[in-house]
Amino acid sequence: MTDPILQIEHLDVGFTQYGRRTQVLHDVGLVVRRGERVALIGQSGSGKTVTMRTVIGTLPMPPADIPRGSVRFEGRELLTLDERERNRLKGTGISIVLQDPLLSFNPVLTIGRQMDDIVRFADRRLGRTRSRRERRARLVETLARVQLADAERTLGALPMQLSGGMRQRVLIGMALLNEPSLLIADEPGTALDVTTQQEILILLNRLVADTGLSLLLITHDLGVVRETADRVYVMRDGCIVEEGMRAAIFDAPRDGYTRRLMGSVPPLYGPRVRDVVAEPAADVVLELRAVTKRFEATGRWFRRAPPAEPAVDAVDLQVRRGEILGIAGESGSGKTTLARMMLGLLEPTAGSIELEGRPIAARAREPDFRRRLQIVHQNPGSSLNPRRRVDQQLAVPLRFAGSDRRTWRQRVPELLEQVGLSPAHATRYPHELSGGQKQRVAIARALAAGPDLIVLDEPTSALDVLVQDTVIELLLALRAEHGLTYVFISHDLSLMRNFCNRVAVMYRGRVCERNDTRALFESPNHPYTRALMSAIPVISDAEAARKPSVTAEERAVVLASSTV
Repeated sequence: MTDPILQIEHLDVGFTQYGRRTQVLHDVGLVVRRGERVALIGQSGSGKTVTMRTVIGTLPMPPADIPRGSVRFEGRELLTLDERERNRLKGTGISIVLQDPLLSFNPVLTIGRQMDDIVRFADRRLGRTRSRRERRARLVETLARVQLADAERTLGALPMQLSGGMRQRVLIGMALLNEPSLLIADEPGTALDVTTQQEILILLNRLVADTGLSLLLITHDLGVVRETADRVYVMRDGCIVEEGMRAAIFDAPRDGYTRRLMGSVPPLYGPRVRDVVAEPAADVVLELRAVTKRFEATGRWFRRAPPAEPAVDAVDLQVRRGEILGIAGESGSGKTTLARMMLGLLEPTAGSIELEGRPIAARAREPDFRRRLQIVHQNPGSSLNPRRRVDQQLAVPLRFAGSDRRTWRQRVPELLEQVGLSPAHATRYPHELSGGQKQRVAIARALAAGPDLIVLDEPTSALDVLVQDTVIELLLALRAEHGLTYVFISHDLSLMRNFCNRVAVMYRGRVCERNDTRALFESPNHPYTRALMSAIPVISDAEAARKPSVTAEERAVVLASSTV
């Protein structure tokens, strides 16, 4: 074994707020050796991010305090270093890649300017002097290492002009600019599509193999851990409950919590976790005929803009009463645009959308229309008003439906109990809730007006596997109780397999394949569907062996569509 590059021993961390101290980390121990890939896994709130912030020195002190423990990097004790010495290590010894690449950039500065600032800042700290040409050459060389071929175009672009995969590659490149020894990757693929995430994982593995970089991967995605890590630490409630080699953790987990994590991952193959049966009634609730949506591009000055590619192109779909229809595809495939047209929030450029045989455009003027169609968004932290209590947020759709104050005050506790929350949550604000609790509030708000159809737009992608499992169970129970119809939008086909009756796969604005869920997974026909399935990280060798094969040409076409 090589020498440890990072060694954490007996680490305790607490936070004091409003005169009350809460212990967050309890006797944490962790070792990362040179050239090793170590994963720290656990559900949200388990202490993973606090551990990472302790290592890189970004804990707010106070309210945080470290009564005991040791964090050594390359033999140096980090907790006793002064601020100047600690800052010298940032980017040169230890670098970090955060979860959402878009939030990590300044939106008004070019990529080249932001990367150059990092190099100049490190040069000043280390006493180096390099010309602008030398720094530029370093930027181009770094972008080539992370497999971005057109470096000049990338350096001159703003963050919003790059795809999610390109932004994540640039972020990894920025972390590597000053040759760190340890890279901390905090959920590097959660905000990405499965094919793009797969390429990022391949890139990280290649960088570790080629450069001897050490990697500390923080995630709740067990499939990502299986494809990336050498060793695994499992964290629960601020404690390390299990550690070991990857094969030992996945093949024979000892701790009950680890087994629960493994059991909550929806299988891509093998026995289905749930058998979701549609209602006997086959009448169509919502029907789309040749629906097309084109967003017109604007030209500069007096130049005419080229014709825009359609975001949704000639889509035909039927949503039957009582079923769960899945719409799969990567970002940019047209899923959310299609959902907004289903809800009457966007008008199609061509084609028609009918609700129970009548055009939505005509029904949108009816007072009952908004009540019948509701949506649960991807990120509950963004969809909930941070300045309103839970009861105030649930009262909005009730008032819209005509309920008086007395009625909605009685109805709010009932809604909270329906989604597994207590009436005491009514007086809390969103920041006082966990991710799973916020999503339950969002579901309760969608239920408040008594809808017939709910669009679920990536409702579990920001949640860990245990919370995801409870949210899916809740949605199934509410469907059985209220006779709801769901349109489930996601890029997670393994989740769809265990939740949906039918699945439609979207590719570049078109539905490239649709079928009953069982038939779609047993024999996918379209290359894009096979590429999506082959890119999904799984947690067992048996499932990995059953993934559909994809040729290099087919994979190149799919990747080209997701990185433009």
